[in-house]
Amino acid sequence: MDAEQKYLFDLHGYVVLRGVLRPTQVAALNAACEAIEAGVPDRSPGGVTLGKPVENGELYLSNIAEGGPAFEELIDLEAVVDVVRGTSPWQFRLNHTNLTTRHGEGYTYMHMGGTPVHPKGMYVCQNGQIGSTLTKAVFPLAGTRIEDGCFAVIPGSHKSNFERPFGDHPDENPPLVPIVCEPGDAVVFTEALAHGSLVNRSGALRRTLFYCYSVGFMPDWGKLGLRFSDEFIARLSEPRREIVRMK
Repeated sequence: MDAEQKYLFDLHGYVVLRGVLRPTQVAALNAACEAIEAGVPDRSPGGVTLGKPVENGELYLSNIAEGGPAFEELIDLEAVVDVVRGTSPWQFRLNHTNLTTRHGEGYTYMHMGGTPVHPKGMYVCQNGQIGSTLTKAVFPLAGTRIEDGCFAVIPGSHKSNFERPFGDHPDENPPLVPIVCEPGDAVVFTEALAHGSLVNRSGALRRTLFYCYSVGFMPDWGKLGLRFSDEFIARLSEPRREIVRMK
């Protein structure tokens, strides 16, 4: 993590990494996602599960890293892991992964934002060391434009001293900023940051992967079935297993 990335991460609560995935990787991931989506819920591979009921055109799949080799490549993606390493003074692990696929006019409601402090998403910076207890990488694979309901944040809100005074709908948050990306880009942010998405007004497919790294001692996010299977951990290479395993 270079000095510019560290400055921007502390200032805004996120950094954008351009072109961290090759076009062939993006194509392979989209193809794998399409195959899994078509088989939900009866033919989901490995530990991939339906995290919550399908509603409002949104499909939420937990443990997507278990979906095959294309997803496993993202576990130790150096550009992302470098930022995670630079924002965590502790040992870290890949805590959970998920895929969100959305049609229609859905959106992700606004949540988090520094205050009140959430036990699973805290942010501090002291003596030049950033401490983010949960740092997430967002990989937008399709539907990345503003009108598609792209990922959005309130910059700097991870350090807010006051509770967010707005509602949870994106249209109710004036300081909200869309993060426009291309497939192959990644956004790495601290969970303490107020974040969500814009409303998908185009009706186009929006497909997004989330790879979420926590401090090593944080338990799995059991909610929504976010818990890696023993079979998945056993089949990983040792370097990837070390990133997934509880420290």
